Amino acid sequence: MTWVDSPILLSAVVKKVRRPTLGVMARPRVVEGQFVGKQGPVLLKYLETARKLHALACVFDPAEVDCARGRLLGFVLDPSAHRDQPRVQKVDLPIPRVVYDQVLSRRYERTATVVAVLTALKEHAAVFNGGYFDKWEVHGWLSDTPELKPYVPATELLTGPGVTRRFLEQYPSVFVKPIHGSLGLGIVRVLRKDSKWTAVLRAKTGNQVEYVTDSAKDLYAHFRKRWQATRHVIQQGLPLLLVSDRPVDIRVITQKNQVGEWQVTKLFVRMAGDGEFISNLTTGGEAFSLSELAKSEPSVHIARAKREIRHVARLVPNAIESASGRLLGELGIDVGLCADGRPYIIEVNSKPWKAPETVNGSAQLVELSFERPIRFALHLAQMPDSVKGVDS
Repeated sequence: MTWVDSPILLSAVVKKVRRPTLGVMARPRVVEGQFVGKQGPVLLKYLETARKLHALACVFDPAEVDCARGRLLGFVLDPSAHRDQPRVQKVDLPIPRVVYDQVLSRRYERTATVVAVLTALKEHAAVFNGGYFDKWEVHGWLSDTPELKPYVPATELLTGPGVTRRFLEQYPSVFVKPIHGSLGLGIVRVLRKDSKWTAVLRAKTGNQVEYVTDSAKDLYAHFRKRWQATRHVIQQGLPLLLVSDRPVDIRVITQKNQVGEWQVTKLFVRMAGDGEFISNLTTGGEAFSLSELAKSEPSVHIARAKREIRHVARLVPNAIESASGRLLGELGIDVGLCADGRPYIIEVNSKPWKAPETVNGSAQLVELSFERPIRFALHLAQMPDSVKGVDS
């Protein structure tokens, strides 16, 4: 029996507990012993998965870390609660041996407090998946890898109207993306038809705002304030495979296993919602398997495409980890599948969203997607401090 299985009151046990193996760094909200909010069920799933694997884990907010003392306030499973009705309790703990960064707010992540704590944490623990990626940096990392360059769409940093005009004249569709954007917000898609361009902005409200013009110069001027306020990349639009006139892409979740080797955990199709040009599931997209895609699109050689996507998924993590200097344990890779079956890397996400339950997918793969970060943390915790490596 481990300490988390014990009926003894937690307050009597915490003082004697060993240093936690894994800390999940997030921004938890707890009401009456329950994680709340969209990420709540995910955080609980990590604690329950750690218990199943006999690992001691906690969930903590970086604002609750006292690096000078080497301790933090974190949430652990309440051992007095029934397993069918789990609760969490806030306790004082030593800083964990390994920290898994799951702070999902880019704004919070960039605050002075979080930046300072994350820097100090690396003196105490191995930190993996720290921070988000810059889309322009990712493009450079992938383009500099000869084996991956053929899978990277033409992309440039948006520096002015000249770049915009060149891309608009060269490609029938173009995407302009904020380098630190997420969930498709702030993306502008531009389609050329005859002598006009139709630009559609996906605003923060989730609404799509359309602008039509026959002048590339006017189009840039229309979005100039937005595009100059923060850095953007401009990217070649891809002739993506359509299902029911809706674009699809492939999401690959690749994670390190219990010996630190990259493995593809999940691979599934995402189809954009009605009227959408991005396939995020949070914007009404739908998920289904590649075998289902093969049934609906028999003209596409899905088996061959799957082999090529898996090949890309094996190359991307090592390229990103090597070029970035970061310690990583998982990545989400979005692959665009063109109508001719050719794959392209659309985006690489350092913190891919994983739902703790599934309706149409494989429950076994859901479990595996939560187990692998825990097993990787156990692997890191067993390594000598001098060779663990920390996220830079």
